[in-house]
Amino acid sequence: MSNIALPSIRRQLLTITMSLMLIITFFTYIIANNYSKSAAKLSYDRLLASAALQIFENIHIDYHEIIVDLPSATFETLSMASTDRLVYQITQNKGGHLTGYKELYTLITDKAGNNWQRSEYDPRDNLQIKFWEGHYKGENYRFIMLSDKLYEVGKAFDINILIGQTTQARDQLAYEMNLKVLQMVTLIFVIAIVLILLGVRQILQPIYAINRKIRRRSPMDLRPIDMSIPKEMADLIATINHFMAQLEVSLDHLKRFTGEVAHQIRTPLAGLKSQAQNAMEETDSKIRTEQLKRVLYSTDLLDSTVTQLLNQATLAHRFHSQPFITLSLPELVKSVCRDVAVSAIQRGVTITYQGEENLMIKGDAFALSQMLRNILENAIKFSPTDKEINVSTQLHSTELGYIARLCVADQGVGVPNNEKHHVFERFYKSKGDPRAGSGLGLSIAKEVAEHHNATIQLLDNTPSGLIFEINFKLMLTEGEQ
Repeated sequence: MSNIALPSIRRQLLTITMSLMLIITFFTYIIANNYSKSAAKLSYDRLLASAALQIFENIHIDYHEIIVDLPSATFETLSMASTDRLVYQITQNKGGHLTGYKELYTLITDKAGNNWQRSEYDPRDNLQIKFWEGHYKGENYRFIMLSDKLYEVGKAFDINILIGQTTQARDQLAYEMNLKVLQMVTLIFVIAIVLILLGVRQILQPIYAINRKIRRRSPMDLRPIDMSIPKEMADLIATINHFMAQLEVSLDHLKRFTGEVAHQIRTPLAGLKSQAQNAMEETDSKIRTEQLKRVLYSTDLLDSTVTQLLNQATLAHRFHSQPFITLSLPELVKSVCRDVAVSAIQRGVTITYQGEENLMIKGDAFALSQMLRNILENAIKFSPTDKEINVSTQLHSTELGYIARLCVADQGVGVPNNEKHHVFERFYKSKGDPRAGSGLGLSIAKEVAEHHNATIQLLDNTPSGLIFEINFKLMLTEGEQ
């Protein structure tokens, strides 16, 4: 099982969305709280401004005397807040106190001129109206100061109206509005959480469905996943289906290969057992010697088959794990020729080499060596005594660019045209030819060539024999390094 290094997608989605919701809820509450305080202040400021205007409108001059007629409706409106107290003072700049709480202005702390605040509501632009927060006899008040002029023929009187109201009612209104906002935000947050949980569950349903669909399958069920999925998961499903298709092909190849291997190994083992039994029962020494030679031949064939199978398994692993490197094709060819030289001498066959020296290709040196070794061993096996095997490397120009060509030409009996396309098949052997080996060598050579994107073909040699021609894409020459 794979290590689970990251939190689940569900947890990550919930963490991100919850964090965003908390941030949004916090700032929403802050904005709503500020708005509720501002709305409560504005509402009561309007009442104070309206009261000050009504009082000013009921002040008149009679025979050079300022008459103040306080409207009862004004104080009734302001006294609707039963928890609040009102104080007021009306003064004239030159005449001093007119009515109300005498010396009220002088007893206010934090009074006008220190922390005045312009109200959001200014009913008349030509009036001088100012609001501020202050303390009077130990209590918090909201004050309004209205200043204007009264005119009489040839004379003007400066009137100042000061009204103060305690802040309990407006604070209570702000608190109630804030509480309503908090309740609403909390409700919205809870609903949002529920919707987020449902939404995340719905979003992850396709993943759960794919998990259930794959889990219910048998190990051998490699059919493509066919179901409705979101567009964002199309690539994932395509990748899974592609992997399953590759796995199915690999399993099919493995089944066929296992069957063929079992057959190819069973045959020499059966022959080996039969010949050994016959040799044990045979009394004629000459016949026994021939039977023992056949036992050795079957043993050599079995050894060759097992060796080639191990080589093929090694190469199959390297095909998926070994990166290509830049290598010299002539140096690799000469190295393999030296390795098989002893075997060729024992058969009375000469190996010659000629060709370019600066041909660089990209590939797996081990795999390419196995390919060339199999081709050379096949050529040695089918070459008559005192014949040559010519190996060459050449630079060729084609329509698609330069290629490096490797040729192995022998002077054996050759292969009929109707059999040439079977030569590279796994376990293929020429019928009636006692020199036939395991039938794996040339199939391995073809697999290596295809892995290197090279082409391999079988041509007739003159006057007899075969030419193995392998064309590689030229990657680099020593002069270009």
